[in-house]
Amino acid sequence: MTTIQNGTSSGIREPLTMVVRTQGDWDTLWKRHASIQSPPPPAPAVDFSREMVAGVFAGEKNTGGYEVEITGVEVKDSRVYVRYGEKAPPSGGIVTQALTQPFHLIKLPKSDMPIVFEKMSR
Repeated sequence: MTTIQNGTSSGIREPLTMVVRTQGDWDTLWKRHASIQSPPPPAPAVDFSREMVAGVFAGEKNTGGYEVEITGVEVKDSRVYVRYGEKAPPSGGIVTQALTQPFHLIKLPKSDMPIVFEKMSR
């Protein structure tokens, strides 16, 4: 797995896990994701003949200090498991007072197997 982008600013404001297997779907997702940037950057290159994209979007949060991270990918029982964790700021901690949208996008080897997203405790 290779990280495409990981951060806290996305045009995708609802919690979402997704897999992209075609260039057209990637262009559509990237346009939505990058819509809060002006001008939006072009979509990173992905070779969909050999790769696919998996992403986790944690949804919009009222402050900074939230994170989401894809921690691993494993093929088991004819499925691809994408494991990820979410982190919230510590209670009483000092955080940015701004809306954030934590996300992590990765590329991984192309597979037609079902993708299972597993949220792990961090």
